[in-house]
Amino acid sequence: MEDSLENVSIVHLEPVLSEQTCRVISSTLPEWFGIPEANEKYAAGVKERTSFSAVVQGECAGMITLDFPFPNVANIYWLAVKKEFHHQGIGTALLKYAESFCLMQKYHSLTVETLSPKQNDSNYLKTYNFYKNLGFQELFELQPYGPDNTMIYLFKKIGFDKS
Repeated sequence: MEDSLENVSIVHLEPVLSEQTCRVISSTLPEWFGIPEANEKYAAGVKERTSFSAVVQGECAGMITLDFPFPNVANIYWLAVKKEFHHQGIGTALLKYAESFCLMQKYHSLTVETLSPKQNDSNYLKTYNFYKNLGFQELFELQPYGPDNTMIYLFKKIGFDKS
């Protein structure tokens, strides 16, 4: 499956390429991906999930990886855009493509986990606002990684079930 959105092409990535792409993009974003153990977990995890890359002039500018934990529910496992491509609509293009893919596969909601705005991290506040601006709503907060890392889970309805 491929789609063109102006100068951005969205393409499906094979597992090995998704792992390599995750590693390359993460390396450009130490503000978000500064924990080596977490980066290894994500790099291994993207191989087992569905990934799409945003390609700009032959270069991978960003990647989104989805998993499907429950019927009708898709989850954004990993999403990032190389730093030099920030603020160019790449993340939005990836998310919109993922939403279309999910609807075609009969998934009608999308979830994502990110650091809560209560943590006052300026970089993750940008991430939180990105999702909020694209229609995600707060679902709940947890501290699965300890009391110093409150995570917020966000939810977006992307279609409706006629059944």
